[in-house]
Amino acid sequence: MGTNLVTVISGKQASGGGANISASLGQSTLTEDDFLTIQKNVPEAENLSIMNLISGTIKREGNPLDSAVILGGSPDVVKAFNFKLKTGRFLNQSDENNKGKFAVIGSTVAEKLFPNENPLGKNLDTRSTKFEIVGVLEKRDTASNLGGPDFNGLVMMPIHTSWDLTGTKQIFRITMQAKDSNSINSLKSTVKAAVLNSHKNEEDFSVLSQDDLLGTVNGILNILTAMLGAISMISLLVGGIGIMNIMLVSVSERTREIGIRKAVGATQGAILLQFLIESIILTMLGGLIAIGIFAAGVSAIPKDSPIPIQLDPTVLLLALGFSAFVGIIFGIVPAVGASRKHPIEALRYE
Repeated sequence: MGTNLVTVISGKQASGGGANISASLGQSTLTEDDFLTIQKNVPEAENLSIMNLISGTIKREGNPLDSAVILGGSPDVVKAFNFKLKTGRFLNQSDENNKGKFAVIGSTVAEKLFPNENPLGKNLDTRSTKFEIVGVLEKRDTASNLGGPDFNGLVMMPIHTSWDLTGTKQIFRITMQAKDSNSINSLKSTVKAAVLNSHKNEEDFSVLSQDDLLGTVNGILNILTAMLGAISMISLLVGGIGIMNIMLVSVSERTREIGIRKAVGATQGAILLQFLIESIILTMLGGLIAIGIFAAGVSAIPKDSPIPIQLDPTVLLLALGFSAFVGIIFGIVPAVGASRKHPIEALRYE
């Protein structure tokens, strides 16, 4: 959608950054006056547009498409979100002024409702109203499986038409673009001041950039990363203690062998290295088995999975290196214990 997109949403911004989701669940606090205020007082806001989110089901000849996202939007929304046309045209100001029953659809809607057909000129139904399709958007990458919008499932109509359809002038978003990335913070401050004045100094809205939205997602991902890291550390600790116990038992059972080796000239360093290598081999074998199970699991996942999973050789080597590291850390105590045994006492051990 571009790095210079700035969005005004309902609900006060959370103190840690990002949107206060709970505050934006109720009726929107944004109005058409806010849009007009920005339009009048913030000339640097490029491609200023408004959107209305509509609840409903899209149908074609009685066949429903439940996954569609129905939006009403002013003409400049196509520029604000960098939409590209595959065929047909975008909604224009004439459609807006005449409250036309026209729609632009995403690639998913076109594929599911009009397989092997040209959707242009065909009709869609929603809320008992027919809309003529005048444009189809190009397919674009989406983060819908991570909570982002799926613009491929979009059905967009003129904003005034959507207000007539819903019987309310609800505004879901006010969007615009800054001139460049260096102007984003300045634009946010100016827009906030303008809307705050329109709301009589009640800050019941948020002005967010793409960085703010990414900050919210990154905050969630950082928490998940910390949790997974903690689980991994506990797993490594438990596994390491298991390795150390196995090696201590091995040293105990091979005490006479250690005594014989020392009696024929083996040094402490040689004994220590022997048991340390055994510990490393043991943990690396465990790592190789785990990588094999992981690779088998990945190969079983369908190629068209919503979230693609890849085998990164660097990560696999890093995991194998960690296995060796665990072997060194938890194998050092048994190895040192074995190297320090007195040869005579070791030979007498039963």
